[in-house]
Amino acid sequence: MNLQDIYLISPELGIGMVAALVIIVDLLVSNKKVLPIVTLVGLLIPLFFVIQIDMDAGSKTGFSGTFQVDDFAIFFKYLILGSTAVVVLSSTEYAKKFEGHQGEYYALILFSATGMMLLASAMELITLYVALELTALPSAALAAFIRERKSAESGIKFLVLSAVSSAVLLYGMVLVYGLTGSTHLSEIGSSITAYGLETSPALLFGIVLITAGFGFKISAVPFQMWAPDVYEGAPTPVTGFLSVASKAAGFAVILRVFYTSFGLDDANIDWANMIAVLSAVSMSVGNLIAIRQNNIKRMLAYSTVAQAGYLMVGLAAITALPGGDDNAGPIGV
Repeated sequence: MNLQDIYLISPELGIGMVAALVIIVDLLVSNKKVLPIVTLVGLLIPLFFVIQIDMDAGSKTGFSGTFQVDDFAIFFKYLILGSTAVVVLSSTEYAKKFEGHQGEYYALILFSATGMMLLASAMELITLYVALELTALPSAALAAFIRERKSAESGIKFLVLSAVSSAVLLYGMVLVYGLTGSTHLSEIGSSITAYGLETSPALLFGIVLITAGFGFKISAVPFQMWAPDVYEGAPTPVTGFLSVASKAAGFAVILRVFYTSFGLDDANIDWANMIAVLSAVSMSVGNLIAIRQNNIKRMLAYSTVAQAGYLMVGLAAITALPGGDDNAGPIGV
């Protein structure tokens, strides 16, 4: 690790330090009204670092190629920071329900946002998996933050199903690593290009498992079963956080992995039609079931299922791009 590596990961370090600061302020200051202010002002620190890195033109790689900051990553980091700020603003009154635990509430939001920002830059499977867990575990705690039975059920369902999806995802990663000999996304992509997916059913099965794991993260059909119950039991601002920031991070990692490693532009595999089918099913199921909901949070949950379908249209569209560049993700979205 060198100074360049620290510079590239400075937004994530900054938001992590702000989360720690919020906990310290919560311990030392009796007036809890300052906590959302500290959180919002603190978000300016990672924003400053993102702007600074954005001003340095070009794609930059650190940590031996496992971490990349390019236009794609910058785009999603802006989006995640903006979503986090809106969630914190919407929590200023709501968080009064968590008397004695407001510091932990804001800190968990920031820790989860840290994982989401790491996901946007991850270029290696282990880094990606660690970032996913850093995103999911605080989110599960936030889902169960209200001291009610429904909220506890929400958190447990999220945690258990997230663990199952992570296990499926990890098994897929193990298969891909075993058959390609690398955890770096670019090297995996080179191996797949050289040998082809059609000659290795086991490698294709590994990609299917990874796709299933990611499908849970973005609540796409048929992996959406967790969303309605979790959204219903979670605090209202957390529901918004899961439906916007978490989904943005999920699509960031899907775009990164599929475009870099799994050959979205591979003419031998009709990714466009496969993704288009998943997109159409997600849009149809999400919207049709949302119509019948009486609870606004459950309706929002099914609405996000439909939105996952809308976003997958962009993923399918990327397959039509000749070649590829750092802007492929934002163009598709």
